[in-house]
Amino acid sequence: MLSRVKTSEVGTAQQRRLLVELLLQSNQTEIQTEIYPASLAQQRLWFLDQLGPKSTAYNVHFGLWLRGPLDLRALHSSLQELTNRHAGLRTVFRLEGGELVQVVANHLAVRLPVTDISRSPDPDGEHYQLAKAEVEKSFDLSKGPLFRARVIRVTSTDHVLLCVMHHIVTDSWSVQIMAKELSAVYGAFSNQRPSPLPELPISYGDYSEWQRKWFKTAKVQQQLNFWKDELEDAPPVLELRTQGPRSSEQTFEGASQEIPLGDEITSGIKALAVRLQATPFMLLLAAFKILLYRASGQPDLLVGVPVAGRNSVETEGLVGFFVNTLVLRDDLFFNPPFADLVAQVRETTLRAFANADVPFEKVVEFLQPERNLSHNPIFQVMFSVIKAAVQSDTFGDLTAFSYTVAPTKSILDLSMTIIEGKGGQFWAQIDYNTDLFRSEDVSRMLADYSTLLKAILDSPEKRIADLAISDLPVGDRPIAQTAVDRTAGCSLPVRSSSKQKTFTLSSTRGPKPFRPDEPIREEEKLLVGIWSDLLHLPVVGIDDNFFEVGGHSLLAAQLIAQVQSATGRKIAVSAVFRAPTIRAFAQLLRDDSLAEPDPIAMKLHGNGNDPIPFFAVAAPGVDTFGFAHMARHLPSDQSTYKLQAPAPIVSGRPFTSDELQALARQYVSAMRSTQPHGPYCLGAMCEGVPIAQQMILQLEAEGEGVGLFTIFDTWVLENSQIRSLWAVDYYMQRFRNFRALSLDEKFATMRRVFTRITAPGTINSGSGWNRAYWPQKDFQPPRFRAPVLLFKRPRQPFFYVRDPQMGWGSRSEGGVETCELNCGHYEMLREPHVRLVGQTLGNRLEKLRNQQEVHSAPWVLSSDPCSLFDSGPRVQTAA
Repeated sequence: MLSRVKTSEVGTAQQRRLLVELLLQSNQTEIQTEIYPASLAQQRLWFLDQLGPKSTAYNVHFGLWLRGPLDLRALHSSLQELTNRHAGLRTVFRLEGGELVQVVANHLAVRLPVTDISRSPDPDGEHYQLAKAEVEKSFDLSKGPLFRARVIRVTSTDHVLLCVMHHIVTDSWSVQIMAKELSAVYGAFSNQRPSPLPELPISYGDYSEWQRKWFKTAKVQQQLNFWKDELEDAPPVLELRTQGPRSSEQTFEGASQEIPLGDEITSGIKALAVRLQATPFMLLLAAFKILLYRASGQPDLLVGVPVAGRNSVETEGLVGFFVNTLVLRDDLFFNPPFADLVAQVRETTLRAFANADVPFEKVVEFLQPERNLSHNPIFQVMFSVIKAAVQSDTFGDLTAFSYTVAPTKSILDLSMTIIEGKGGQFWAQIDYNTDLFRSEDVSRMLADYSTLLKAILDSPEKRIADLAISDLPVGDRPIAQTAVDRTAGCSLPVRSSSKQKTFTLSSTRGPKPFRPDEPIREEEKLLVGIWSDLLHLPVVGIDDNFFEVGGHSLLAAQLIAQVQSATGRKIAVSAVFRAPTIRAFAQLLRDDSLAEPDPIAMKLHGNGNDPIPFFAVAAPGVDTFGFAHMARHLPSDQSTYKLQAPAPIVSGRPFTSDELQALARQYVSAMRSTQPHGPYCLGAMCEGVPIAQQMILQLEAEGEGVGLFTIFDTWVLENSQIRSLWAVDYYMQRFRNFRALSLDEKFATMRRVFTRITAPGTINSGSGWNRAYWPQKDFQPPRFRAPVLLFKRPRQPFFYVRDPQMGWGSRSEGGVETCELNCGHYEMLREPHVRLVGQTLGNRLEKLRNQQEVHSAPWVLSSDPCSLFDSGPRVQTAA
């Protein structure tokens, strides 16, 4: 669509400038324009621009330090060629009939002012200030131009070229295009050759028209529904411990810091990503989320991630605002091994990328989150991995170096960017809001990120709470010292170091973080201070349960670390289970019973003497915080116990039959000390399921009743996998791991395999998994009367047999009730899904309790165990 620019819409000064430019051009007598609808992303930036005074928060720039004899005429012509080529650089915006449109001029003369400071007394100190001033000039979106360039002559052979644009017409991908094309065109023009660039197939205006039509398709609603499910019940804001108070309206004052990550970390990250079947982006993001978890104590983390938004080959060479933002949500509550966290991040990323066509602006409009002018909606922290805009050392016949002006604005609270330089080395850069964060806190965060990456490369198999990293500072003092300063009235011996001395608890500042009507002893005061800091609670009661006031696995590890530091005593993390309140934990300190092994049966929840407790069965050595979290969502009067032997963890092989029977006998004995007779209610996940199954077989053989066997997303062990498909998956993983090895490691691996194959008389018995997965033909699956409540994810690995009951239907005579949750395996006992698990399980236990109360005689199992469940149709989904 064509229209003429009306002179009444242009100011006098603008008219004069346009007239001069027109006279300098060809014989054109009028400026023609094309009108296109603004894209949704452009509409958002235009709206933000209209909210207040002109801001430079959305200014984008790239700069080059050019060394050598600069041909200014060729450079000017090169910039003009890029402006002629890319319509976005000739675009302004206005409202027509209430709709925002792009107004694209058919031609725009580029100005290239030159500032000569070569004769200045201090040109080296002056060029940056001039560049900074240029970057900080605002744009007028209705008048333009929205692209400008300037040259600063430092010496006769040193020049700074600075190109500045408004984000509404560009993005980081576009900046790379411009830097690459400008170098190519300048090289041609400075040698009197024509432009080497091919003609572009479409313009940005064509893209925005296509986007408008795509909004009318059914795929939009499908993707919006995905984001609704993905972001449901998400925390509205992320607050970091080092963060200052927010103002009533979001400010954009910012700064930036960066550090090199070094060749060792860079190469290590790339190799480890291959081993974990992920990309460096996924691995680096997983590490960043650990950092945020440590800095906030919030396990449910939402991070914005920019994506190119160029889903067709025609858009790949265009300069324009294509970038979209995805929100990647991961929950770190369960303290997974780092490799499992990377797998979770990979799954989250792939799901998000499969629904990346709908713009973030549309998602916000659809979700309608509660708006708050003090922070960005849905997410406040961003993460990205990009390539440096300048990827070549040459610019025609010149030598080129990247020239960057540090930002003084930040559109988010915090944004980390991993920049891959020309040599492939990673740099970590954090842009931050200076009204929220101090410079020293950001420096510490960057140092912690580097330390964390080194710890990950050293021990990627560790759980995230065990990875070495220093805690973010609280004020200017160590956290343990801060905790101590908040308490008063007693002294305890503590471990000394150069930074943390033996201290006396004698602060008189401010109110004490415990309730004044409670008698407080020495140990309680120490714990109150530590709890208050970790949980960010102004008031802590000595009978508050750690898990009910915001505690989780990572915070539990930090709690124990600080108590150990303050007391000099070795304490197991499981002590938080044994004594989840300050009063109980302080008693453990006084009794000096922390070194004693944990009892096999440990109470997790419940106020009364429930006649039918629930027993969560866990293999020795595994993390059981998920069960503690689930127990919190059961009824308050439902007693819940964890059954876990203090034996070492068994890894790399299945339990032997003798081991299973011995563990089952120990667990049954511990369970009977709490509940002498049935009906028993057991639940288990992963390696705990075979133990629980063996317990049920023993109990039923002794005439005891088992009212419920709850299984969390775990298959029967035997004959549940298709051997050929399992082999495909197994050897594909082995091959990927082999490819990620160094050349020396590959040769060493091949020598071991060759030696094992050719060694005379050697029989490779393997780890035992083959015999466990596929026993001999005479194997008879065990049968038991207990009904099964099976929580499962909807999609299972491809190498399992097609059985919606995961093999348990052929073992349970009481039937299998399936309950699907739309989550991954490791997410089942995390928020928000664990809440639904607790509610569903609580309802089943309530029915069992009611049925027992009906009988005045001793308990007799119903002849129809399924009657213990709902009488209606079986639940197919609980998600």
